Amino acid sequence: MLSVIRNLIITYQGLFRFLGAALALAVLWGLKGPLANLITSLVIKTVNRRRTLMEPKNIRYVLTPLRALIVALGIFIILPLFGYPIQANMLLYKALRIAVLAIASWMLTRLWDCTAELLFSMNDTLSQQLSINLSKTLITFFRKAVKVLIIALAAVAILSETGANVTALITGLGLGGLTFALAAQDTAANLFSGLIILIDRPFAVDDWIQTPAIEGVVEDITFRSSRIRTFSNSLVIVPNSTLTSQPITNWSRMEKRKVSCSIGVEYGAAASQLESCVNHITQMLEENENVVPGSAVVNFEAFGDSSLEIAIAYFTKTTAFSEYQKVKEQVNFAIMAIVEKEGLSFAYPTQTIHLSK
Repeated sequence: MLSVIRNLIITYQGLFRFLGAALALAVLWGLKGPLANLITSLVIKTVNRRRTLMEPKNIRYVLTPLRALIVALGIFIILPLFGYPIQANMLLYKALRIAVLAIASWMLTRLWDCTAELLFSMNDTLSQQLSINLSKTLITFFRKAVKVLIIALAAVAILSETGANVTALITGLGLGGLTFALAAQDTAANLFSGLIILIDRPFAVDDWIQTPAIEGVVEDITFRSSRIRTFSNSLVIVPNSTLTSQPITNWSRMEKRKVSCSIGVEYGAAASQLESCVNHITQMLEENENVVPGSAVVNFEAFGDSSLEIAIAYFTKTTAFSEYQKVKEQVNFAIMAIVEKEGLSFAYPTQTIHLSK
């Protein structure tokens, strides 16, 4: 009986190798989950032994590719045990190296995703404690850029393992990239201008800006263009290179807002009346809680063609347009009351014609 079994094994040696390897791989496939969970639990306990350096759910997310790594290592260990040729073992070793590189880059991209999410969550804290406000668009850009860099390095390493001439490939890509850059100069200019806007931050989303060509509220900033909603409610998409090449006035960053105007009273006013009017307007502005203290300047400015001109300038505490308009209205009504109280009248353009006899 034993000799019969021995003869069967010798006769069907290849089949028994295949069945043994298949059975071992099936067992490994069933154990990959528990093994990965065990390793993940050990890593969580090691990393967070004294304090929480990383959330357990993030560690599990990063270590999810461990299952694929366990399968790859199992295949590398199991198949040679069943007497496969040396050439097959060498090919298997090279395949394992490629698999490890691919899985490691996979885990690195997941780790970077968790890091970028941490930057998003820490943005408000950094802004309050260190006065560092990281733009979400900038974080998103670096998140994608680092992932592309990890994938590119992994691709180069994998190509190197396959025996490809990586140096020649990189040289060819460099020449192709130069040709592409020359053909896309405008796109590259907008991209770099977008980086300048995000780093230098001359304006941000929801800011009211004005350039020689456009005025409105910024709705979105991308790496190619910025979207500005004008006060007529039209949406204008401006290339970033256009914005950075001209002066930008950011009205939203005003700490106070200036009001400048002049009024004219009739020439029949006495000097004492005019002086009293100037003094009372100044006092009214200084006592107004919506006006910046010490900012009011009121003076008898000039003898106009048909009126005595009084110049008025002051700063409002609010910079919001609607509130600013309300303060101006309140001050204007107060000025009218003062002029009326002083017995003066507002002048309007008149001409006196003298006819010679």
